[in-house]
Parts: sequence; C-alpha cells; structure tokens
Amino acid sequence: MEHPAFSEAGQEPGIEIWTIDKFEPVPIEQRMYGKFYNGDSYIVLKTTGDDTTSLSYDAHFWLGGNTTQDKKGSAAIHTVTLDDMLGGRAVHHREVQGHESSQFLGYFLPAIRYMEGGNESGFNQVETNAGAEKRLLKLSGCDNMRILEVPAEASSLTANHCFILEVDHDIFVLMPEGAKATQRRKIISVANTLRDDYHNGRATIEIIDEFSSDDDVAMFFEALGSGSKDDLVEEDSTDMYAREDISAVYLYRVLLGDEIELVELRKPYKQNKLSSDGVYILDTPCSGVYVWLGRDVDAEIKKNYNDIVQQYLDLKGYPAWVHVTRLSEGVESSIFKQYFHNWDTGVSTIRAMVSEIDAGYYSADADEVATTAKIIGKSAAARGYMPDAGDGSLTVTRIAGDAEDVTENLAERPILYQSDVYVVKYQYADENGDDAYVIYVWIGADADADSKAAGLSQAAEIEEELGGNATLVKVPQGKEPKHFLSIFKGNLIILFGSKDNEYKAENSRNSYEDDGIRLFRVEGTELGVDMRAIQVPETADVLEDDDVFVLETPDVVYVRNGKESDSKENEAALNFVKQGVGEKEIIDVQQGEEPEEFWEALGGAPEEKEDASGWRLTLNRRVTTPHTLTAVTVTITGKIKYEELPPKFTQEDLSDDGVYILDSGEELYMWQGVNIPERVKSVRNKIIEEYIEDDGLDRTVDTAIVVGVKQGREPTVFKRLFPTWDDDMWNNQASYEDIKNEAKAANSK
Repeated sequence: MEHPAFSEAGQEPGIEIWTIDKFEPVPIEQRMYGKFYNGDSYIVLKTTGDDTTSLSYDAHFWLGGNTTQDKKGSAAIHTVTLDDMLGGRAVHHREVQGHESSQFLGYFLPAIRYMEGGNESGFNQVETNAGAEKRLLKLSGCDNMRILEVPAEASSLTANHCFILEVDHDIFVLMPEGAKATQRRKIISVANTLRDDYHNGRATIEIIDEFSSDDDVAMFFEALGSGSKDDLVEEDSTDMYAREDISAVYLYRVLLGDEIELVELRKPYKQNKLSSDGVYILDTPCSGVYVWLGRDVDAEIKKNYNDIVQQYLDLKGYPAWVHVTRLSEGVESSIFKQYFHNWDTGVSTIRAMVSEIDAGYYSADADEVATTAKIIGKSAAARGYMPDAGDGSLTVTRIAGDAEDVTENLAERPILYQSDVYVVKYQYADENGDDAYVIYVWIGADADADSKAAGLSQAAEIEEELGGNATLVKVPQGKEPKHFLSIFKGNLIILFGSKDNEYKAENSRNSYEDDGIRLFRVEGTELGVDMRAIQVPETADVLEDDDVFVLETPDVVYVRNGKESDSKENEAALNFVKQGVGEKEIIDVQQGEEPEEFWEALGGAPEEKEDASGWRLTLNRRVTTPHTLTAVTVTITGKIKYEELPPKFTQEDLSDDGVYILDSGEELYMWQGVNIPERVKSVRNKIIEEYIEDDGLDRTVDTAIVVGVKQGREPTVFKRLFPTWDDDMWNNQASYEDIKNEAKAANSK
C-alpha cells in the first residue's frame, strides 16, 4: 500500500515531517520543524547516508500530550506505510511528548518546542512581531532541551530549571544556579531565536542569574506578577517506572491471539533464537522496549504491531510514555544487538569499523576480512588507548588486604596474583616531551573489597600528587588494555595464589602439591606487546578453539594449539613455559590430537560447545555496541543525574565545568572539565557505579574498564570518537560573560 504524501520521501539525507490531519499525513513547512503542537501526532523521517545505495532510515511517530486516540493510531499505521514504501528498511520509534529519545531531540537543536493546540484549532500560531501579553516557557533538560509553555505564575517556577518570561516585547531569562556552561549557551541561543523569530528582532533580552543584582532579580518577579527567588524549590522529576527488576533485561517470544501470551527466553540471548516467523519483545531498563518482527510475519501483524505494544505495556503496568522501537529482521539497530551474546557480523560492518588502529592488519581485499575480524576480536581490550609504545618506567605497589609492598622486579618478571590489587604508576614522555603518567589500578578477580578500596584510594592520592599530568585507569582482571600489556612487553602472567599461602603455586582444586596439575590460557595478537598467560581452572570445559593452552603435569607440559589459534600464541606459550613452569618435557599438540593422558589430567574430554571461539563474541561486542556520550549533572543537593546526548555528539557538547561518560561498551572514558565544582570531584567513583549498575548490560562496576580523561590531556583514541577535534577550542571559545554581553548588545534600542 502506498500514500501520495510519501511519494518523494527518503530520497536524500535529511529530515521530513508530516502531521496527522483527518486521519491523513500532511507535510508541514520546514519553518515549523522542531515545533510540535501537543494536540497532534506527527511522523518524522530521518534519512541518513551519502547516496541511494547507503541510505538508512529512522521513522519516528510523535504523540502529543493531548493528542487523540485516532491520531495516535493513524500515525502508527502511516509510519508502517512509509516504511513499506522505503522497502522495509526503517527502524520505527514511538516518541511521547516529554519523554523523547536523545536521538529524536538531537534533530531539533538547540531545543524542541511544545506548543498549545492542534490542527483542529487552526494551530493557534503566534503572530510574528505581535509580542506576548505574558508567556512563561520552561526549559527542561540540561543538554537535551525541551521548551514547554506553563502558567505564567510563580508556582510554575523551580530552582533547577531555566525559564523564559515574555512580557510584551521584553524577554527575561531566569538561569538556574549551577547551570553548566553548555546549558547557559543553549538557553541564550533559545532566547535569541525567540527575539528573532517571534519578535522580528524587536525585543529586549534580560538575563537573570546568580551574578545578577537584587534589583535585576526583583525586576523579573515584578514582570511575572508575584513570587521571589527565595520561594524556588528543586523539582525532583524522574523518568523511572516500576519493573520486576530495575536492572534486568527480558526477552519474550510473543504468542498472538485475542490476548498476547509471553514466553520468556533465558540468557544468554542469541541471534539464532529469533525465528523469522515470530514476534519478540526485548525489554531493557535504559533503552526502552523493542519489538522485533521476523521477515515471515504476516503483513497485517506488521501493520498493527502497535496494538501488541499497547497490550504489553498494559500487561506490565508501564506508563504510556515508555520509549518503543520496532525492528524488522535484517535492519536491527546497534543498540538492540548489544543485548545479545552473539550476532552475525557482516563483511560491510567489519569494514566500517576498521580504523587507524587496524591499518596494519587490513586491506580492502575481501579475502582479508575474516582475518581482520579475528584479529580485532582477539586483540586486547581498549586497543586504541596507546599513550606511548610502552617504553616508559614503572613503579608497582601490590595491595593485599591491609598490607602493601612495592614490587621492584615486576617489569623483569611480570606476575600478578588474582587475589590482589596492584597500583602501577607508569611514567613516559608525552608528545611535547613533558613528563606524563598513567596510574593503572589492576584488580584481581578474587580481590576483596578492602583491597579494592585501598587500591583506588592510593591511586587517587598519586593522581592528586601528580596534578594534571596523570590519567587514572581502572583495570579489572581479564580486561587488560593493550597499553597495560605493552608496558610488560607482552610477558604478563596472572596466577592463582595469595599472601595467605605465601604465593606458592596452587590450582583451583587446592591440590597442586599432590597432583602437580595447572592449566593456563595463552592469548594475544602481537609478540612483545599484548600476549598474556592466565591461569584457569584445570578442566576441559575452559578450552576454546582460538587460544593456546598450557597444561602442566608432574612430568610433562602439553602445549595445546586450538584450531583457530595463531602461531604467535604458540611461540608466546613456549616462552611462558620456559619462564613460568620450569624444566619439563614439552609436548606440542594440535586440537583433536590430544593424547588420553591430556584428558585424564583435566578430568575427561569436554562436551561440544556452541560458541567455542571467544574472539567471535568479543568481535560482536566491539562491532555492534554504539558509542554514546552521557552528560552527568550533580545537583546542589548531591543528586547525580544522567542525560544521554544525541548520537551525533561533538566536542562542542563538552562543557569545561562538566563531567561526561563516553561509553564504547568495552571501556568507559570519564571526561572531566577543568572547572568542575568540588561536589562533582567528590563523587567521581559513585558516578561510574550508578551509571553501570542499572544499564542492563552484562557488565558490573568490577568488570568495566574506566579511563579518566582530563580536559586538555585527551588521548588520541578519545579524540577520534568525535567528528572533529580542536585542541584550542576552549581557549578560543567565547565566555559566558561575552555571550551575555552579545545578547544585550543586540537588544532593540
């Protein structure tokens, strides 16, 4: 089915918008883009790409707070029609007024605006240059701004929102105390737009902030007609809603009938569990609800999928504003894929994610794709974070409970014990030849809470002593960054053992003195750089196809080469045997040719695994996980708030008095501006804890890599995640005072 209103839709990159009028989609003028009447429903198409062969589509249907059920239904159905005309390649998003996704809000910067009325009322448009008897606009959100008209009275004001009061041709801006620099710029930009678009430039802007005189503040409240700044209280608004488990992710197969039935699927979620003739719902704590439709699902079901959504929301008791995304088989979004244990990664996807750090591995020849994918999947964590080549000097402190000691020879014989925490102070020369430092806090898998706390505390003290030249990186065992491995020249060994047993050799069964059996995994991609040997439980279940394993027995050491392992890993394993196991006979065996004695030492041969190659799972995570930038606000009362920015974030979104989390899925970069207030500095660890604990992904505070990034000392890999980067941006940026003065200078005389 086609509709003439969509006949030329999606032909080139950009935004197109239709409103629903008498059940039909009607295109609106571009001058009205970003202005939405609360009595209406809209369809917004975002077309992305460079040419007709690479265009992709996001189709949003937006529902106003006062829209009718008929308009809601028409918007949903016509969005399906639009998608059909685009070849079924669009991702659908349901957006509800006041709860829009950051992606949607990013289309309408500096702020989306809600307007009273709808098409039945003739849109109630404001006349250009007509002035306004009295109108109060509330700007909610710090970085994703929404403009809502509220009653022009003192009871509408709050202490943590910005307000714009229009009285005839006077525009007053009431700035919240503690507003970030980026927020202040956006607010003044909105005020300038109001003056230019609605008052034909003939209006006066007055900015009221914490620097204003008592007389200026009194002038605002006199214009409003009542109230004072002392009456303002902080509004504690939240988009949270009741879920069975606040941080859980659920995947259901939907059985259709008069009433839907849900069949819950168990983790780990895998792509091959999604059937082409089925309908599935993925329910996440932070990304909303996803409806996945297989390619063989009946067309009528696809057309009316919103009925399934509504039944699901009713069944769960969720509010109507929960964000809903509809996905068709073959056009899944990267955010959806990140919740799955594995996902088939296509050749084009692998090519798209190859960057400068892979340049030495990759050629454009299709035959190289599989090899490249494997290397990307097997390379160390945070592979782009390379401050230098690892040739600097280091000091290592081992922390075990309440004891700590400086380990002098760790560079020559790098052995870490998984019951301990290690603080590694690494010194190198930066690109300007100045001394710089990375402080790594390596946390063993079995380290206790006291050791973790002591390690982080000591690292913070060292960071404070070194001032702005230090980068703090938290490294959980198993997620060692490539640079961390490189400072040990690819010779790192991680062992069982503890201070309690004087770090004697042991195994997972505590039987090493009796049976002499230990098992190690050796993995990596570059000799002398990222190789590492990790002791693992001595059972066949841990064996994988893509690594080399070293099995130590009383008389013989077996070096078992997985069928997808690399010759470099075999060489690293032989080096490890020489330095870590001692003088014993070495038997090199290939997977599938293991002698019976090999399996006896491990308690028997393993059952066949569905996922026998760990690199494929790592590749999936690295390819499918989207990069996100989240602004962090710590209120005067100490509450931490998070606001994900639109996907097309830029350096200009970073405020020198703010904290931001750039999330790559594997590592978190916590960027800190030079002017962040003390209340933010004091809760840095808590910011990360709260960010991770409710995201629903398979990571915890203990398993996430966290790289501290300071303004002006950003690593290259961080800068690459932005479209452009200007090291001098903050030096050349106009100050808040300059922007205020510019706004006042443009006031009509």
